[in-house]
Amino acid sequence: MINRIWRLVEQSPPALKFAGVGGIGFLIDTTLLILLFEWLHVDLVYARITAFAVAATSNWILNRIFTFSGQDLSGRKSMEWIRFIASAVLSAMPNLGIFFLLMLILPETLGYIILAMCCGILAGYFCNYQLARRWVFQAAEFRGSNT
Repeated sequence: MINRIWRLVEQSPPALKFAGVGGIGFLIDTTLLILLFEWLHVDLVYARITAFAVAATSNWILNRIFTFSGQDLSGRKSMEWIRFIASAVLSAMPNLGIFFLLMLILPETLGYIILAMCCGILAGYFCNYQLARRWVFQAAEFRGSNT
């Protein structure tokens, strides 16, 4: 049964795999933020930056070995990781932009806040996936060198 489920997951389209990895990253990010800020009393800014860095790095690793495993990723891993972090930061812009834009026109009730969050997350996901697919994890031979 587990083998059958795993085969279905492996055969899923890359966009769905990317979304699943993002969900895992969200759990890592949230858990680490709570651990650092609430339990260990680390300053919120440092806790947030640390949690983001760990979650983004885990997403890069998981996407490298799972989502984009069929590509020749023989380029320099350090540069690939930097591109991944940059794409995550760039993807936060449409996410937050759409959220705040919707909150300017929608009432500030929990239902509309969640709706605005979901719309922002979808925009950020689309941007992040496209950057990952076309820039971060692009096969080495298409980049022209091992950068």
